[in-house]
Amino acid sequence: MTEYIVAPLDEPDWKVDAEEFANGLRGRWPAARVGLGSVEGSSMALEALIPLQPSPRELGIALSGTGQAVTLDPADPAAAAEFASWFVGQFLSGRSGVHLIEPSSMQTVEITADLSGEEILNRLE
Repeated sequence: MTEYIVAPLDEPDWKVDAEEFANGLRGRWPAARVGLGSVEGSSMALEALIPLQPSPRELGIALSGTGQAVTLDPADPAAAAEFASWFVGQFLSGRSGVHLIEPSSMQTVEITADLSGEEILNRLE
């Protein structure tokens, strides 16, 4: 498990609303545990945990306070790729320049609404 970030490389002219994001997460992953608002000591607008199969895997999600980046931690490559595909298709369709970034290696994959999670995963590898 490692950390991934879904974000633009340059300053965007958009932001994702935390409540809309929370509703989207709950709609896509009904078992998600979603917390809105800052956790004490955190600058995040939303934090969530999504249970994955096989148990006890989880995908940790945090929407930045600016609404312009999502941190995935813990995450494995397949879960990060699936999430990035869903997120861009759901919230940033028509936007360009959004990347799935693995900070430890500085590897990035530009995400477009037409890329599947499997295609993103192939590009990560």
